[in-house]
Amino acid sequence: MRWAANAVSLWIVAMIFSGVVFYDGTSLMVTALALTLLNTFIKPVLKILSLPLTILTFGLFSLVLNGLVLMVAFSYTSGSLISDLPTAMVVSIVLWLINGLFFDKEDD
Repeated sequence: MRWAANAVSLWIVAMIFSGVVFYDGTSLMVTALALTLLNTFIKPVLKILSLPLTILTFGLFSLVLNGLVLMVAFSYTSGSLISDLPTAMVVSIVLWLINGLFFDKEDD
């Protein structure tokens, strides 16, 4: 379910931002899968390891961490492209908003 939500969210983000490109549907799905796996298994460890830096920057380093995880997910797919870290940071915020508004309805 999370994989599908990430795929739809990435598709919406690609329509909004010119710095996010998918060359075909397969690259979109593979990037969504990579992002889902990274968010599930790697990101929690990175959050714990970067906790002192996150506290020191009043939480702003978490934006950088989200952008880096997103860039890693894009780097695993040959048919996807994200232009730079600032774009990845803004895209991660928009992905969070889209997923929160439309897909995180666990109360229903």
